[in-house]
Amino acid sequence: MTQYREPIHETVSHGKKTFPYTVYHARIPEWLLGFPLHWHDEFEIILVTYGQGLFTVNSRTSLCHTGDVIIIPPGSIHSIERNQNDYVEYFNILFSFSLLEENPESHCFRNFLTLISESTCLKNCFLTQENPLTAKIAPLAKDLIDHRDEKYSGYELMIKSRLYEILHHLIKENLSDEKASPQSEREKENARKLKKVLSYTKEHFAEKISISEAASQCSLSESRFMTFFKNQTGTSYVQYLNDYRLEAAAAQIQNSHTPVTDVALQNGFENISYFIRSFKKKFGCTPLSYRKQ
Repeated sequence: MTQYREPIHETVSHGKKTFPYTVYHARIPEWLLGFPLHWHDEFEIILVTYGQGLFTVNSRTSLCHTGDVIIIPPGSIHSIERNQNDYVEYFNILFSFSLLEENPESHCFRNFLTLISESTCLKNCFLTQENPLTAKIAPLAKDLIDHRDEKYSGYELMIKSRLYEILHHLIKENLSDEKASPQSEREKENARKLKKVLSYTKEHFAEKISISEAASQCSLSESRFMTFFKNQTGTSYVQYLNDYRLEAAAAQIQNSHTPVTDVALQNGFENISYFIRSFKKKFGCTPLSYRKQ
């Protein structure tokens, strides 16, 4: 069975191997339904250019609006969702630190890039349009976005210079003065556990998954796991699993001619009536209407 979901852990190379940098443009729900919880090894900067949407970074969710900037350090678990019936348009700038410093033992890598790669070191991942730091970062991000399709000689140098400027401002004004605390170490451990259960869900969502099986991925009891997952994601595991299956089914309906009954069964729904009711509640129409649209 083909799975129509983005990977939980993105291992795809963003940009070229010799120049790991790229800019993506997205609109929700016109071009995609949303981006579920996932993580990747690149640093990401998101600039919201229209509307508003729900952005989550490491269990913290914020309703972000036009002009806001979201900072996502490498390895951070994050997602993007539609807020009720709102629309949101944004650009993602992704790059690997190896683009800026090839030697991980260099002064800049050890003293600055390594530091800013720790999400717990940032004071705030959500920078509103009114934030003075946004006034410095947003124009640099817009410059990268406006010239994203240009391939003239020397363009690569401009990209690197803008990225260095952005990181300079983040380190200067958005870096916590406090060193890693026991709490931040617990946050790292919680992130590790959450990544494990998310990966397990991605691999087995089409099968029966009990709370006990999901909890075992984190070495937690069922009750502690349910509390842990709700605290980390803002939703219950049952709801997350159901939404995951529904979005997988919606993607399959959109990209194939597979009968709706088969789509339901292939994505973990044994009760077809329940699948149709849940689908209509989430997407506002039946699976067949969704396919026609």
